[in-house]
Amino acid sequence: MIVLAGTVPYKTGLYIGPADVQGHVLNVGGISVPVERGTAAMAAACGQACRYYGLEMPLCLLAGDVGDSRGTDLMFEELNSRLDAYDPDVVALHYMFPKLSHGGPFIEKITSLKKKPVLIADAGGMYLMKTISAAPLCDVFTPDKGELYFLSDEFAPHPLYVRSELLGEDIPLESLAAAAYKNKNTARTTLIKGAVDTIYTDGVKVNELSQPQIPAMEAIGGTGDTITGLVAALRSRRDPEADYKSLAVNRLIGEAIVCTPATQIAAFIDAIPRVLERYEKKTR
Repeated sequence: MIVLAGTVPYKTGLYIGPADVQGHVLNVGGISVPVERGTAAMAAACGQACRYYGLEMPLCLLAGDVGDSRGTDLMFEELNSRLDAYDPDVVALHYMFPKLSHGGPFIEKITSLKKKPVLIADAGGMYLMKTISAAPLCDVFTPDKGELYFLSDEFAPHPLYVRSELLGEDIPLESLAAAAYKNKNTARTTLIKGAVDTIYTDGVKVNELSQPQIPAMEAIGGTGDTITGLVAALRSRRDPEADYKSLAVNRLIGEAIVCTPATQIAAFIDAIPRVLERYEKKTR
């Protein structure tokens, strides 16, 4: 089972259920959330990929959080008390209010499981894991270059507090990645999203992808979130090409739908099954 956890802009509460993607809406636990960006985009992308491959639909723990952390608190209460009951093979953390007090009990729970799940983190989940010095326990981080500055800074507790002397320089990607690994501030595999997508594993660059080049994707909110959802689905099915395929398919979606800066992320998510089908046929 895939467990996806993160906040959505909805009234305070915890909404639990399998991802149900219907058009441009994600239905979970009695609520309907527009698929615009963030956790909803990740979950919808993961759901579409699971549907295509015939996998069990991911279980979503959606925290309605209005910025006061109460929804995030409820989400971690559930994770830290019942994660073993879900018996997950993949856990992905996304948008959240990253309170340090959540981290210790969560890591204690993860490490107590008989079968350690693949642990993926993006956005607030990634910030929390880095700040509590738990990044090396994670399997995948999915930062953009701006977030990589944060991961490379051994002192910053949040991207807002990256040292000014770092931000004042255009530091090469390779140097930022090396610092993140040296300081044990990133996961075993780091998928760095950008004009050139780059994959590092254990501090070594193992692949990169720059084609097709779709500049309009940089202006579309949510195109990084869909990568996280695809990685979760593909890692769940133990696809040996999971990381590269997630990056490649995301780019191919942009090409297939001829996206523009005005394209909405829901259009990307609608196209996931057919682009996966083309990718699989081409690579067989």
